[in-house]
Amino acid sequence: MKKHLFSLTAIMILFGTACQNNQQHQENTATQTQEDSTKTNKKPTMAESLIGKWIQPIPGQEAEKQGMQLNADGSASSINIHTLIYEKWQLKGDTLLLSYHTEGVKTTGSYVDTVLVKNLTDSTLALTIKGAADMNYTREK
Repeated sequence: MKKHLFSLTAIMILFGTACQNNQQHQENTATQTQEDSTKTNKKPTMAESLIGKWIQPIPGQEAEKQGMQLNADGSASSINIHTLIYEKWQLKGDTLLLSYHTEGVKTTGSYVDTVLVKNLTDSTLALTIKGAADMNYTREK
């Protein structure tokens, strides 16, 4: 009888430990799933969404494209524009600062364009410069 009571007690202890470990595992899994869900549902910031290649037709040569590449490290480069060389970019609120210099033209120098991000989607970018027409770009894949 004592052997059976001892065996029954040992089984109950093992069962209780197993249930507790299973419950802890389920809680850990639920917490991990919740954290993963939070990470995957995080909407990118405007600056993160701007990273990439943005192109538009060259006026008068619509079959050809020009534009800019904005890199994650803040550097920038021109796409098919040989006289205007983008160097870096920065976003302040909804204002994009594009630093560049000119080459091969009568007046050379370094400049910063200050443009308003009017609209930004996964595939389109509309920029506005005060007193000028909007500039519309599409994201190049």
